[in-house]
Amino acid sequence: MRSNSPQIQLDAAHQIRRLTQILGPPAEVGAQIVIDSGLLPTIIELLSSKDAGLVSESAWILVNVAAGTSDQTSEIVDGGGIPKLIAVFRTAPDGAKLSALMVLGNIAAESGRLREILIREGGIEPALEVLGDPERYPPKFFDAAAWMIERATVQEGGRHVLLEMGKPVLPILLKFIQLRSHDNTEAMSYVLKALRRITSNPEAVNTIINSQMTFCLVQLCVTENRGLQEDAIRILSRFTAGSKETVQAALENGILDALQHCISVRIKVGTVCWAAGNVARGTVSQVIALVKSPLIPLVVGVALDETISLTSRQEAAKALYHAARAASYAPQLLEPLVEARCIEALSEMLSLEDGRLGYLVLSGIEYFTATEWRGQKQAIARLKACDGIRRLRDVRFKAWARKGMAERIAQGMLRTHFPEFSKYPRV
Repeated sequence: MRSNSPQIQLDAAHQIRRLTQILGPPAEVGAQIVIDSGLLPTIIELLSSKDAGLVSESAWILVNVAAGTSDQTSEIVDGGGIPKLIAVFRTAPDGAKLSALMVLGNIAAESGRLREILIREGGIEPALEVLGDPERYPPKFFDAAAWMIERATVQEGGRHVLLEMGKPVLPILLKFIQLRSHDNTEAMSYVLKALRRITSNPEAVNTIINSQMTFCLVQLCVTENRGLQEDAIRILSRFTAGSKETVQAALENGILDALQHCISVRIKVGTVCWAAGNVARGTVSQVIALVKSPLIPLVVGVALDETISLTSRQEAAKALYHAARAASYAPQLLEPLVEARCIEALSEMLSLEDGRLGYLVLSGIEYFTATEWRGQKQAIARLKACDGIRRLRDVRFKAWARKGMAERIAQGMLRTHFPEFSKYPRV
């Protein structure tokens, strides 16, 4: 490798590259041999060679070294590898260019320290260039670039280092989704995961809304790729936790259809129910859109289905509570909720030993039975028919309800609507 003969160097690099592959996995075995040989600085330096073949072999060796441990990858960084890898990406043929991209991606993946160094030294730029103008690159570049960005968006102590350094990541990710939304590729999955991390920042959500990209995310929810569906619905659900304007923009772009599809095929059911509950806390028009959609009966189905996870059923119950609460101010909305079997679902959830949820469930039932509206008697009758009386009586003796507001609500409903069942048993 230290010979003055380019051919000897090329042959040596080829042998070292083959050796690192033969000795792995695990990759750290071959990587450590290269490091212990003292040749790593030479290999990094050869990235600047005018011999394209030597550059390609050297970059490939670094791919194998960077696939090792964090300490082994640090050797590349500490040896000044990042600037040279960026130069390879900018000037070398596609093979070496892809290898450089993969090494930079491994650096981003290893640790917070290396990730921050990479971003500071501009090592993220090649990935942004690929995703920002995908027509210029072969599809195999997309996976490497998207993976690097996905790794680079990992938060460090609650910080988005990539965003703090002023990198235009979000517009580029949105552009890539717009251009490649028809692809069910691994790259799209990485991009959506990066976007999901970034949207923990409310400002990022507003940027997406203003970019008119919401509809693309909705469309991704109905693809045949379950992974893309999961990431897209998790992003969209965050829109419902924003301002009423953000919720409205999401509704106008079909988020209810996306939520309905995902809950129907059992994708992120708890997340969907959480999002539905958020919409139910919106404006009157937003609540109307929710209540009149096919989503509410599906949320009811989740609450009633004992085969679904308890967490998802709890989110479903909370969503129904919020819908009932909103409907109590617009009683015409109580009827479709009753027809969707909300009372039955809420009554069923009273059997759970969850004090916070139990209080919400009781309050949700009370909105149907205490509000003066034309279906009030029907609501009371349905509560009785679904074993509601027994459940209300049982609530009074549960540890989470005893001598608290929950017990008073349960006893109040019994005394008002079923007085013959309201007496406590004699001791």
